[in-house]
Amino acid sequence: MMNLNETAARHGFCVDRVRESEELHGKMVEMHHEKTGAQLVWVDNGEDNKTFCVAFKTLPEDSTGVFHILEHSVLCGSAKYPVREPFVELMKSSMATFLNAMTFPDKTIYPVSSRNEQDFLNLTEVYLDAVFAPRILQDPNIFYQEGWHIELDENGAPLYKGVVFNEMKGAMSDVDEQIYQKTLDVLFPDNCYGWNSGGDPKHIPDLTYEQFLRMYRRYYHPSNARIYLDGAVPLDKVLSLAEEYLSCFDRLDEKHEIPMQKPFAAEAEQAYEIGAEEDTADKTMLTLAKIVAPWSDTVRVTATEILFDVLTGSNDAPLKKALLATGKCQDVGMSLDNAMAQPYMMLTLRNIADGSEQELRQIIRDTVQQLVKTGLDKDALTASINSSEFSARQPGEPSGLLRCIHALDAWLYGGDPMQPLLSEERYQKLREMAAGDGFDRLMAELLLDESTMSIIRTVPSHTQGDELRAEETERLQAIQASWTDADKEALRAQNEKLTAWQQTPDTAEQLATLPVLSLSEISADPLLIPAAEAQCGAAKVITHDLSMNGITIMHWYISLTDFTLDELKRLSILPELLGKLPTKRHDSLSLFQAIKRDIGKLTFQLRVMSRCAEMATPVLDVSCSVLDANVDKAAALVREILTETCFDDRARVQTLFLQLSEMAKQKVISDGHRMAMYAASATMSAASAAREALNGLSACMVQKALAENFDAQYPDFLALCERFSKDSAVQSRVTFSLSTNKALDPAAILSAYPVGTPIPDAAPYVSDLPAKCAYRIPSQISFASLGYDYRRAGKVYSGIARVMSNILSLSYLWNEVRVQGGAYGAGLNTSETGRMVTYSYRDPSPARTLGINRSMSKGLRDFVAGDERIDKYIISTVGESEPPLGSENQILVSDENLLCGITPEDLCRERAEMLSTTKDALLKWCGVLDQMAKDGGVCVIGHDGAIAACEKEDLTVL
Repeated sequence: MMNLNETAARHGFCVDRVRESEELHGKMVEMHHEKTGAQLVWVDNGEDNKTFCVAFKTLPEDSTGVFHILEHSVLCGSAKYPVREPFVELMKSSMATFLNAMTFPDKTIYPVSSRNEQDFLNLTEVYLDAVFAPRILQDPNIFYQEGWHIELDENGAPLYKGVVFNEMKGAMSDVDEQIYQKTLDVLFPDNCYGWNSGGDPKHIPDLTYEQFLRMYRRYYHPSNARIYLDGAVPLDKVLSLAEEYLSCFDRLDEKHEIPMQKPFAAEAEQAYEIGAEEDTADKTMLTLAKIVAPWSDTVRVTATEILFDVLTGSNDAPLKKALLATGKCQDVGMSLDNAMAQPYMMLTLRNIADGSEQELRQIIRDTVQQLVKTGLDKDALTASINSSEFSARQPGEPSGLLRCIHALDAWLYGGDPMQPLLSEERYQKLREMAAGDGFDRLMAELLLDESTMSIIRTVPSHTQGDELRAEETERLQAIQASWTDADKEALRAQNEKLTAWQQTPDTAEQLATLPVLSLSEISADPLLIPAAEAQCGAAKVITHDLSMNGITIMHWYISLTDFTLDELKRLSILPELLGKLPTKRHDSLSLFQAIKRDIGKLTFQLRVMSRCAEMATPVLDVSCSVLDANVDKAAALVREILTETCFDDRARVQTLFLQLSEMAKQKVISDGHRMAMYAASATMSAASAAREALNGLSACMVQKALAENFDAQYPDFLALCERFSKDSAVQSRVTFSLSTNKALDPAAILSAYPVGTPIPDAAPYVSDLPAKCAYRIPSQISFASLGYDYRRAGKVYSGIARVMSNILSLSYLWNEVRVQGGAYGAGLNTSETGRMVTYSYRDPSPARTLGINRSMSKGLRDFVAGDERIDKYIISTVGESEPPLGSENQILVSDENLLCGITPEDLCRERAEMLSTTKDALLKWCGVLDQMAKDGGVCVIGHDGAIAACEKEDLTVL
């Protein structure tokens, strides 16, 4: 280990500064590479999960998405690792706890992490080779596959294909993404933020291979690199690896500065697609946006986030309440984007009444002027500051990557990388602001000074989607019409080469270049989270022996087995009402403030527990994370919310219904793969039926019906909720989970609840969804899923099934659906509960994908007959089963295992089955895949054309 106090260079790196930090639980080491100027930061905190990341400042000059395509492409082979997709090979063979890459508006980052030191070094070396010696410089097929190219369909018509092209078609179908991109376009016309860094599908085909290479050479250079390390990394070895690559380069002087945008006022309008059955009336989104501060003013940036929480964090927050009271605005949200040199704010009013813009803007002015005059509520400010600080101190996982991203919030712009990682001094200043009039002045500056405010109107359109598709078709037809015979032959040859490249497997020699672990390096023992079960009165109690660092985490798992499937569909909205409606002791605003003030984190979520095909246990999971000192207050608030919520506040319930219905509509567009998976599996088991009813399309459709037919449906819904409050939050129906280092008796908390009447541990549920269904969405891209329950084919769960799913996901489905089909994602999930379900994400051709899904048995047989080793898939399956978990998620995994009857012995047996998986054992699952192909459920979510192309599936459109 090198001496960090030495001034002499080691492996070409010199130490610039070393600082101890209690908040970081260690020290930050800053270094630079002498020859190239590459910068390095190491947060040496002793964490077992070791993180490496190389980041480049990447500043778009257009909306072709060049840096997004580069992000994908450099991971498709390199000088030392000449396989077609090293990234995928690492996914197959590594114990990585994180393995990906990300494009931001001004940077591209390549992070990896692993607990295993050798695995960490392997990942680091492959990523260094990928970014500094990629095969893209010699092989244009990578650009065509990941970016875009033209193919001819079976009728000879041209079409665009490409992974990023289809990914961004899906992204730009989301109205919130459209608002975000248009806001950047309006606010930042003079610097990189005004372009779509992910790529606009209209402009991605403007990018040439030559331009692509030119931008790589200009930006992917050590002089423009920042290397971040986190955890117990072997520093000397990492520096040696880095030097091997950096030493091949000379220093470049280009600094890639971002010119600061001078704020100004502007207006813009755009259209977004809505369904043909929807009315365009009162569907405009109005956004007010402005630049808030430079990146360096972290106090002002965080203060803005806190201010927005106070003004619009609940329906009774003052600004949101004033706007909703008009009846001319369905929802209001304020947000801040701070991962850039000039953080900016957005205030978006959703579904405003036609012709009401000026009235609503005047209400904003009047409300803010009155709040400035009277001063913001001090208790509200304190509550939001408390909540924000709790979140800042509990960053979640993967914590090393999150610290890296935060460090770049200053480091990328020449600032101190430690500054964004420290919060104590910042929150002290925020509390001083709250004690005075600092927040009042900030509010006036942001919302009353309109000299630098931009207005973006996003208006509904029935024809927008058709117009985009027609525009793309016309462009392609014009290109085709211009082709000479030589052009046609060149395209044919190009696509022939691309297909051959995609279908040619890597040779054994090529695969042998990749560093891999051996099975002997993998522990035969799974990570077990200690837990104990006991009875406390009529309630069951689970406790965990974990180091909690002054935090107490509590879960109330409330059984819902006495509710029918139709009732569960309506109860799907319950988590969104709890904590937002008044109680018998608090109005809704004071309740919101009490939660923020006294509870670090409070969530309500519906889950399903089961290990039996015919029976399932739906539960409401109430999760509460709180400082030890506030446990009593938090427990009392939770009891109050569960047993004394005023569901009879008709006006507030109706407002929430309208907001949640709109959210559900957008969720299907952005999260369609998950919705398709729920639906495709729904008819296969009781658990799948309950899961779909609570979280899937059925829940979305019921929420829409409740909003549209409120007067007729509210009385029954009210009775259902009051039944929950009276009968469900009782000891006999609760499993209480407690994790704390404080001396705390669970009985003190549970005694506040009545004993109640016991109900069955599980109940039968049968879905009423068609086994094969489709759902229309206004989108340029689609999602497809095939679902089954392997217990129907006589199979029981085995760790072998997890290995099989991993093999099919990372070989057959990846190559057929993503690489050759152009979908952004595809895979197969297999669980202990019997569920086997495929998914495709942002898929241009769901009909083709379903055909591939039905051929998985052939894909598995081909793998077994081939030469590819199974060991690497076993290793990555084991790694996937043990992601890095903070205490919050450790507790949840442990609780779910107990509630589903999964014992430590089961987990040990699963690990043994994984490690001993053979190709012969895999073959025994081919029959299950054949049955899945024949009898599986199907769901396609997409536009009319995509659904029509699946006519052979005989889908019922919901």
